[in-house]
Parts: sequence; C-alpha cells; structure tokens
Amino acid sequence: IGASSEALTQVLIPVAALVGIGFALLQWLLFSRVKVSSHDSSNGYKVKLIEADEEEEGIDNIEVSIKCAEIQHAISLGATSFLFTEYKYLGIFMGVFGVIIFLFLASVKGFSTKSEPCIYNQGNTCKPALANAVFSTIAFLLGALTSVLSGFLGMKIATYANARTALEARKGVGKAFIIAFRLGAVMGFLLAANGLLVLYVSIYLFKLYYGDDWEGLYESITGYGLGGSSMALFGRVGGGIYKKQPMSVLILSVKSREIS
Repeated sequence: IGASSEALTQVLIPVAALVGIGFALLQWLLFSRVKVSSHDSSNGYKVKLIEADEEEEGIDNIEVSIKCAEIQHAISLGATSFLFTEYKYLGIFMGVFGVIIFLFLASVKGFSTKSEPCIYNQGNTCKPALANAVFSTIAFLLGALTSVLSGFLGMKIATYANARTALEARKGVGKAFIIAFRLGAVMGFLLAANGLLVLYVSIYLFKLYYGDDWEGLYESITGYGLGGSSMALFGRVGGGIYKKQPMSVLILSVKSREIS
C-alpha cells in the first residue's frame, strides 16, 4: 500500500502542476479574445481595441480606443524598463545572498566533507555539511529564478490586459470583472503551478545524490522557499504600481473622453 501510494503521489504532483498551467493558458485565451485589430490613425498608432460588433452597441469610439492604445503602450514600456532595472539589482542580491547562505551553512561544521550520523534517524549516515550548503544555495537560486519568472509573466499579463479591461468596462462592470478575474487567474495559477513543478523536479534531482538521506534532502530544499519569498518581497515593493494604478488610469481616461 505504501509503495502504491507513493507512486500515485509521484504522478499526481506533476499532473496537478500541468493542469494548473493548462488552466492558466485557457484563461489567457479567453480574455485575449478582446482583439487588437489594425486601424489607421493620424497619430501613428495602428490599433483598434474595439470589435466590429461593438458598433451595434453604440460604443464605437475610435478616439477612445486609440487613446487606450497609447496609454497601454506607455505602461508596457515603463513596466518592462522597471523590470529590467529591478532585475539588475536582484541579480546582485541573489549572488551575494547565495554566497552568504553557503558560507553560513558550510561553516557550521567547519566546511566538513565527511558524512556524519543522522540526527533523527539513528544508525543511518547523512551527507556532509558542505554538500548541504551547496544544495541549499542551488535551491535558493532555483526558488529566486522561479519567482522572478512568475513576476515577469505577471507584469506582462497585467499590462496586456489593462486596455482590454478598460474597454470592456464601457459595456458594464460585469464584463470588465470577467476580464480582470481571468487576468488574476492566469497569474495565480501560473505562479502556483510553476512553483510546484520546479520544486518537484528539484526534489527529484536532489534525491539522486541524497538517496535515503531525507534529513539532508529536506534541509537543503528549504532554500527554495527562501529564494522565492525573497524575490517576491522585491516585486511587491514597486511592481504593483504597474498592475493596479494603470488600470484605474485607463478606465478614468475612457470615461472622461466619453463624457467630453
């Protein structure tokens, strides 16, 4: 029973991660149906964020759609510039903090390369402290990279959906909410699924070295959570302004131009 249960778990974890990624892509396809079609305009923008059937609803305003395109383009450029500037500092932080983690963990037992008796599993031999330090540092970097990737995808998705949400808001709060909800679902499911998948693969690869040394394995894999949460802290400091405030700016711009 134990063997079959473990085998089932080994299958369910990656399947759950892939289902999460698939569901996120489905939501992406659904809210991307608010197409950007070509339309010549005097200001150089060749975009029209309005469907053909919207003309029948009486809300076809080319000036509004062009203005939305301009704002979305500016937000996207600003967000991308912010991300690459932030990632420069994050790269330095990851390198410095990774070295600190390695030195602290390895120096606990004097950079020992000798296997020692396990603490919780008496009679078994665990891997040396130096190996745990190396794998903890690798896990930290993997967690940080996963968080950075998720943050980048979240930012691009948010800027992609801003104008679409604003234009859908002219049809009613319900349609705007659906677009915004699907946007949030894409980011939420991608973050959880990517984290689960990378963590599963990391544990599997680490186990090739650790074998039956579960103490060392799970001690080292804790670095994954530290790396992910550290990068998330940086992302929350300034990244949210490109996701939340531009949405309000777009909606207010649409409404003000319609009123005028």
